[in-house]
Amino acid sequence: MVNKINLDEVVLAAKRAGLFLVSLQKDARRLEAAHKDFLTDADLESDKLIRELLVCFDSAIPIYSEEDGCSLLEQGRMWVVDPLDGTVNFFHQDQLWGVSLALIEDGRTKIGAVYLPILDEFFGATDQVEKIANTQFGVNSESRLAEAQIWTDWSKWADDTPALLDKLNRVSLYPQIRLCATASLMAVASGRISAYVHPHPAPEDFAAGALIVEKAGGRVTDFSGKPWSVFSESLVASNGLLHDEILRAIA
Repeated sequence: MVNKINLDEVVLAAKRAGLFLVSLQKDARRLEAAHKDFLTDADLESDKLIRELLVCFDSAIPIYSEEDGCSLLEQGRMWVVDPLDGTVNFFHQDQLWGVSLALIEDGRTKIGAVYLPILDEFFGATDQVEKIANTQFGVNSESRLAEAQIWTDWSKWADDTPALLDKLNRVSLYPQIRLCATASLMAVASGRISAYVHPHPAPEDFAAGALIVEKAGGRVTDFSGKPWSVFSESLVASNGLLHDEILRAIA
């Protein structure tokens, strides 16, 4: 049944949502929420549009979105959606934000699609052999950890990011925080950086992006080196060559 949902059409849905967000970015309004972890009216409008688009594929498939707080299904199919990843960047008129759509089955991603509207870059992959992108698609070949660019992000649920940054800074080339897991994972998939590390990601942060990194030739695990799933509580996505070194560095 999964192969009846076409990868190109899922990518197109991500693009439609992304272009819609572009039209809203300049006038986006910040809504009441926590001081740092806020959302905008554009987050909600994108979520609404994506739901309308995904229902057209199969109305029986439930949708897990960052904006609704429902639970992930351990069995069966489900959409895992981030209608606007990088809200802080989006609100401040920065370019690093995007849309992420993933179709999962029994906790494993079957289809992943990402669109970064301001960069006009799209990426898509299935768990089989199909993959598409309109930009460079493939991890880099950096094998020297000291020369590697590694990005990370703040954790919403713990204060361990400063310690993680310190560990990465000791071994790599000035680790950076870009506030958008989707764009950071695509930077790995396109070879611009060597790895992305997140101490406590949410499922929508990586459900699509992790699969795309793997299909670009990379390796993705949790901090203990175990294969990732949408239930993973930590994430390391790398070019593969540096993966074990990174795991040792952040242990």
